Amino acid sequence: MNHLPTTTSGGSLVIGSAARAGTRGAGLSTVRYDATGAMSLVGTVPVDQPSYAALDPTRAVLHAVLEQETGQVLSVPIDPGTGVLGLPATTASGGAGPCHLAIHPDGSHLFAAHYDDGVLSVIRLGDDATAAETVQTIRHPGREASGGLHTTPHAHMAAPSPDGLFLLCTDLGTDRVHIYAFAPATGLLSAHRTTRLPDGNGPRHLAFHPSAGHAYVLNELSSTLTVCRWDALSGCLEPTAELETRRDPGAPTANSAAAVRVSADGRFLYTTNRGDDAITVYALLDHGATVEPVEIVACGGSWPRDIALTPDGRLLFCANQRSDTLTAFHRDPVSGRLTPAGEPFPVTAPTSVLPVGP
Repeated sequence: MNHLPTTTSGGSLVIGSAARAGTRGAGLSTVRYDATGAMSLVGTVPVDQPSYAALDPTRAVLHAVLEQETGQVLSVPIDPGTGVLGLPATTASGGAGPCHLAIHPDGSHLFAAHYDDGVLSVIRLGDDATAAETVQTIRHPGREASGGLHTTPHAHMAAPSPDGLFLLCTDLGTDRVHIYAFAPATGLLSAHRTTRLPDGNGPRHLAFHPSAGHAYVLNELSSTLTVCRWDALSGCLEPTAELETRRDPGAPTANSAAAVRVSADGRFLYTTNRGDDAITVYALLDHGATVEPVEIVACGGSWPRDIALTPDGRLLFCANQRSDTLTAFHRDPVSGRLTPAGEPFPVTAPTSVLPVGP
């Protein structure tokens, strides 16, 4: 039996998009939702390929990467109560094809991962929280994989550690998670450690457990989840287990894993599979050390590129890029299981979903 508590109000989502400028519905869209999961469009800021967005932790500003050959970062003021976006400002991101960004917990710097050229960049944020200048770029090296094939770096995610002392960057092309020490005074990163994963895994995104003792790396190419122990003192990421994300790992249909999220209470983890078009639910036990499968549910669309839990944890939203839809699910806080909530909502080529405001 599902326990489906309701919330007294709702909230807002900011949706990224892969659509090019000029396409109908292209840009950063604000969508309002209510307790039932029903959605309505508030408005869209028409910009080119804003594929991933993050909210400043200290100020009412939202940032997004524009996934172009010459990458840019967009900074836009946001009304935290309504999710309404103001006039955007842009600056160079420091690389080609930026696909992810994150903001340091103190709001001082922004980190962008570039898929096309394998660059990780550090961007200083100004007093008004807009992206001011790129202070550092690091180009990940390629490597020779098994069989003598040279692999090209593809930086895919930049993730500050919970305490802000380190930055972790997944590189899909070289099967590495690069760990950097961060110096807040200068805004500079220095190479610290590298965690190697099996050839062909293709690490895409990662998420920390709220206890900060474990992290979970989602591998796009192998459709697996790597459970890791995280030592916050030494900045060491140690793989301890690897789980399948697919119901049938041997299925002939092409599949690539995309998003990974951990519930705020640290009890459940959610991943998506593009191809299978499904969301996999896991239970997290032993303070996040043990991961056990719970269920796999249809995402309700095609190519689920991103998912997000609402601040109260009662709803989960899924961005289905190829079906041009958002889907909503009620989330059982006891079992972690998902139940579809209403009809899919039309949004153009959604690539990221970010809850903002209440």
